[in-house]
Amino acid sequence: MPERSLDAIDIRGPKPRTVGIFLILLILFIVGWGTFAIVPAGHRGVVLWWGSVEKRIMGEGLNFKVPIAEKVIKVDVRVQPHPFKEIDASSKEYQMVKMTGMMNFHIDPAYVNDLYQKVGLDFADKVIDPAFNDFVKEVVPTYPIGEILPKREEIRKRAMGKLGENLARYHIIVDDIYFANIRFSPGYEGAV
Repeated sequence: MPERSLDAIDIRGPKPRTVGIFLILLILFIVGWGTFAIVPAGHRGVVLWWGSVEKRIMGEGLNFKVPIAEKVIKVDVRVQPHPFKEIDASSKEYQMVKMTGMMNFHIDPAYVNDLYQKVGLDFADKVIDPAFNDFVKEVVPTYPIGEILPKREEIRKRAMGKLGENLARYHIIVDDIYFANIRFSPGYEGAV
């Protein structure tokens, strides 16, 4: 078996040309990967051009975007539940009423960019909760305390209409509202 001489083994490492080709391929891969955005089913993509909201909305699936300049924010447009925190109100006779509930809603897919620009993604805390709170404090005092439970369905329908009108300006569509719990003051509950 012939012996190899040390002169025949190249110990200098990769040639500069090989490193250059590798770097070019890496940059091309990164730029190429950055030209695509995948929007999952049930979502829409809000396109930001250097941080500014664009009119263009990306649909579900594979979408093209300008690398580095465009960023895509994915917004869920499926029906979503939103639990309401307990709200204190008073009946017509100024008896304490506490209500909790759940709202099913979805965002109008054609206007996700408008909602993102006006309110942001934390729209539930900024828009939905205050609107429900205002509704409860406006409507519950119109009912005598003895009619609140029997007219629960009527109050629910009024809530859907009133909240639907209020939230429509933000392109939030109310699908349904449920009152999970209606409680009264301990004194009234004890008397009943």
